[in-house]
Amino acid sequence: MRGQKFEFTLEQEKYIVDNWGKVSAHSMKNMFGCSWEAVVNVSQKYNLDPPKSNKWTEEENELLKKLAPSTHYEDIANIMQKSPTAIYLRAKRLGITLIQDRRTWTSEEEEYLIENWGTDPIEKIAKKMQRSVYSIRVKATRLGLGHMCKANTEQLTVADISYYLGVSHERITETWKNYGLKLKKKKVTKKYSYYCISIEDLMEFLKTHQDLWNANYLDLNIFGIEPDWLTEKRRKDSLNPPIEYHTWTSDEIKLATDLLKIGYDYELIAERLHRTPVAVAYKLRSLGYSYRLSKYWKGKEIKYLKEHYDDMTNEEIGEYLKRTPKAIGAKAEELGVSKLTRKKKRKS
Repeated sequence: MRGQKFEFTLEQEKYIVDNWGKVSAHSMKNMFGCSWEAVVNVSQKYNLDPPKSNKWTEEENELLKKLAPSTHYEDIANIMQKSPTAIYLRAKRLGITLIQDRRTWTSEEEEYLIENWGTDPIEKIAKKMQRSVYSIRVKATRLGLGHMCKANTEQLTVADISYYLGVSHERITETWKNYGLKLKKKKVTKKYSYYCISIEDLMEFLKTHQDLWNANYLDLNIFGIEPDWLTEKRRKDSLNPPIEYHTWTSDEIKLATDLLKIGYDYELIAERLHRTPVAVAYKLRSLGYSYRLSKYWKGKEIKYLKEHYDDMTNEEIGEYLKRTPKAIGAKAEELGVSKLTRKKKRKS
């Protein structure tokens, strides 16, 4: 009856005290069928802190949006001092996707992620595994899978073309694209994509526009058995081989910095530019690049290294993965894998 004082039982009062700050006074009001003021009176009886307003401020909305992509919703509730239910309902109203998945990863799931990392968009992997995009990213980082990149050997990225042909990234995506290079965008996430092209389409372009590139930079049979036109192109270009000690051109500088930024070391850059590693290192350092960037590792490469590190030499693994023995040893150390520890595990 309106105006009649609501009498709480001891169990109800205990519930209010135990859940104060976890469950809102509004939710308790609905639960007990009393007024909001009646619930607050019980809290005052036990000297509990006054309840916070249920109204969300703009600052709280922005904080929720900021935390949602990287923090589990229960942790957000603790940070914002609200109930998990309040976080869930507010996120739903704002159209925010919350991280709610805390399942333990199985070996099969890890295997699937390694096999598909770099091949499928992250959203597709997340949907297939019924996990959040954030959890996929975190797990990939913990497995040391590196940047999301293509893993299809039938497709080449702009970085691949730049590396194989000694041509700058900008020239490929602008000049060559304007000449008809059939670059296609491959989606990695909703916000990130990159250009790629089939080997067949690239070879057709190179045949049609032979004046735009130099065969001296292209390794023999890198794209399979070479056609007659490419053999003749090599012969002609070999009559004018690049000279190692030429003054650096703007195109060479652009290519060197592009290759460094995508992960190639001084030795590989020197190979593409027909210069010495010392000359490359000196030039890049003079431009302010006083460090080496390691080439990213794909999931399949890491898997191969772990599986064969105890029965193959670093040189053999490096030859298969097209990396230096030093790079193999460094990555094994980073992963905590050693021939000694693996042999001990075998004996035990």
